[in-house]
Amino acid sequence: MSIKTSFQADIRPLFTEQDILAMAKAFNLANYDDVKTHAVAIYDRIRGIGGAVMPPPPPKGGGPWPQSQIELFAKWMADAYQR
Repeated sequence: MSIKTSFQADIRPLFTEQDILAMAKAFNLANYDDVKTHAVAIYDRIRGIGGAVMPPPPPKGGGPWPQSQIELFAKWMADAYQR
C-alpha cells in the first residue's frame, strides 16, 4: 500500500512565501481549499502549460520546480486531494 500525499505535509511546503505573495491577488497558495480548487491550473503552470512556467526564475521567483516536486503534486491530485 502506498502512502498518500497530503496538503499539509507534502504540498503546502512546496510553495515559498514569495510564491504565496505573488499569487495573493488570484488565490491563496497556503490555503487547502484554494489550492484544491485551482489544482489543475497550478499543475499546468508548474509544467509550463498555458503560460510561462511557474514559479518564475530569479529574481521574481525560485525558478521551476524539479520533476520530483511536479510528480508529488500530481500524486496529491491522484490521491484525491488529501488534507
